[in-house]
Amino acid sequence: MSTFEFLASLLLVGVIVALGWSKMSRGFTPQKPLDPVARPFMTQREQAMLAALEHILPMYRLHAQVSMGALLKVPSVPGRRPTPADWNRFQRKIIDFVVEDPTTGRVVALIEIDDRSHDPGKDRERDAMTARAGYHTLRIPAGASPTVQTVLGFVGDLRDGAASAAYQG
Repeated sequence: MSTFEFLASLLLVGVIVALGWSKMSRGFTPQKPLDPVARPFMTQREQAMLAALEHILPMYRLHAQVSMGALLKVPSVPGRRPTPADWNRFQRKIIDFVVEDPTTGRVVALIEIDDRSHDPGKDRERDAMTARAGYHTLRIPAGASPTVQTVLGFVGDLRDGAASAAYQG
């Protein structure tokens, strides 16, 4: 057996072992993707917050559970193509509520309803990312009750700003 034949045989055995190992790690029965199941669109607290926000901010259009991918995009940079890592930073993240001016379509604010699962460091990074894109984020802390009076304390400036803009305009 020549050296070439030996190396070719060794390579063939290596490929067969690698394919077998790969197959064993996945199991021998092909698995089809799981069918998705329904989940609640919003938590009860988010529903109550939305009701309070709609009461406080009737002059705006409120959008619930908005993908950050609908609000942000990867900038065009000459000589550089966007990578999945550029998109992955924000694409699958969700904003609780987007406040939109219905007459102009301008996003007035982003509203986040914090709970015990929120990480303050990650929240700061998220808010900084949306701020760099020109968005203002209002946060309602985990302990805040979803009542009109409580929520008014956190978003009342939006209502006051709309009233003063209407008065000046």
